[in-house]
Amino acid sequence: MPGKSRHGRGKHHQQTKKSKAIQRQAITKAAPPIQNEIPAKATPAVAPPPPKAAEATTARYPYVAGELKRIGILAAIIIVVLIILSVIIS
Repeated sequence: MPGKSRHGRGKHHQQTKKSKAIQRQAITKAAPPIQNEIPAKATPAVAPPPPKAAEATTARYPYVAGELKRIGILAAIIIVVLIILSVIIS
């Protein structure tokens, strides 16, 4: 006879309504109030220079270089195996 269904029992913790409400309250309390006031003397803001391309990609995707290296090594191994098999078969 089967037991209870284990649907919903995974690796991730199921949050209750109470814990979700507590999280929402913590987020709304921590957020500063939005000010809709426009300053009387608006000075043109100087935009900071955009980050360099290498810095932006390194900061956003730190594992790309390692992943590309791994893909290249696997592709080289597969090509070598295919060449060896084609020599052996023919």
